[in-house]
Formats: sequence, C-alpha cells, structure tokens
Amino acid sequence: MTTADTLPPAWSGIFEHGYTREQFAALSAAVDAAYAAGDVFPSRENLFRALALVRPADVKVVILGQDPYPTPGNAHGLSFSVPPTVRTPASLKNIYASLARSFPDWRAPSSGHLEPWTHQGVLLLNTILTVRSGEPMSHAKLGWQAFTQAALRLVQAEAPFVVFMLWGGKAITSAEPHINTARHAILRDQHPSPLAQNRLPPEQKFAANGHFSEANYLLAAHGRKTINWWL
Repeated sequence: MTTADTLPPAWSGIFEHGYTREQFAALSAAVDAAYAAGDVFPSRENLFRALALVRPADVKVVILGQDPYPTPGNAHGLSFSVPPTVRTPASLKNIYASLARSFPDWRAPSSGHLEPWTHQGVLLLNTILTVRSGEPMSHAKLGWQAFTQAALRLVQAEAPFVVFMLWGGKAITSAEPHINTARHAILRDQHPSPLAQNRLPPEQKFAANGHFSEANYLLAAHGRKTINWWL
C-alpha cells in the first residue's frame, strides 16, 4: 500500500482547496521513499490517523502540532498524543498544566493518549506528518505543509465554526495565513515544549494561557457543543 492509497475519503476535498493531485502524488512518492529507506514515524497505518478519526464538517477545534515525536513508540498519528502505554511527554505535561489551570477540578490522566478528544471533533493535526527516527523536523522539506494547509482550508469550508489552537512560531507561521478569522477563531501561544517554557516568567508560561476554557466559551457563543476535555 502506498501513501496515496491511505488518504481517508472524507478528506479528498483538499483537492478543491488550492492543492493539486499532482502535488499529492509528488508528496506520496517522497513519503513512500522515506518509509522504504529507514525508520519513519508514525507507522504507515497511522499516517493519516488524525484525519481518519474526524470528518472535516465535524471539526470544532484544531490543535496544530509541529511534527511527530521522533522517539520510537511515541508517535501514533495524533499531534501531542502518545499510545496509552507510553510515558506522558514533557510537552504534553505542560498542556495538562494548562487544562488544570482552565478547569480547577480537572485531573491529569495516567497516560498521554488524547484520542477521546477526537471523537468530539478535535482534530489533532501536525503540520508535518512524518519524521525520521531520532531526527526532529527531518521531513520539513517533503512538502507536507502544503497538504496540511489545504486540510485547514477544507475544514473551514465545511465546518460552521472552528477554534484553531496554534502553539509555537512554526504552527503560527504555517497556518495563520490560511485561516479566515472573520468566520473562525485563533488562539496563539508559545510551544508547550520545555525548551520554549524554561526561559519564560511564570505569567507567560503555557500553563497560564487558558486556551481550553476559552475554546469552549467560543464554541458555545457560536452555537456549537463544547468539548469535554476530561480524559
């Protein structure tokens, strides 16, 4: 099976939003070659897992990551999420701290498995969907950004109102020009990684952003059901 064979049918509309089948064919060939050449994450069956779990019209919140975890066993196709048996990564611990700040009775789960959110319309998407083992951003030049930007445009065309959580300069730079803020909302902040957080004063750290409660406020204000962020 090739990369081109695994795109979920519900997302074929990306080809109507400034992204061509020729671009996808070139991307698929590059990704297939990368899988053939060495260890690439996530596994091929999880490559489009984020898209397979949420239809464009059902998206309420997009949490946009950078690229998959490069550590073996961590990446499974959902931004910031890890399989249930994997220790919670440091970036996700900072995300959990923001949740606890937003909802005082929220308690961090024992794992970093975020898939329950996707069943409520949270799209856990990375801007780059593959990575070589141990080499962060190693697939930054394969052409993924054009694909994921088209996916964001498709979401906006099909969903009535979406909150986009853009964390870190790369996510903001990649996505913001493609978001229609007249119809949808953007919440911006630093990346939750320890590298970004350690140099900030407490009031500017990721945990203080309140994005999760703000997202629910915005969804309710636009007539959409809020997200139950408890895991």
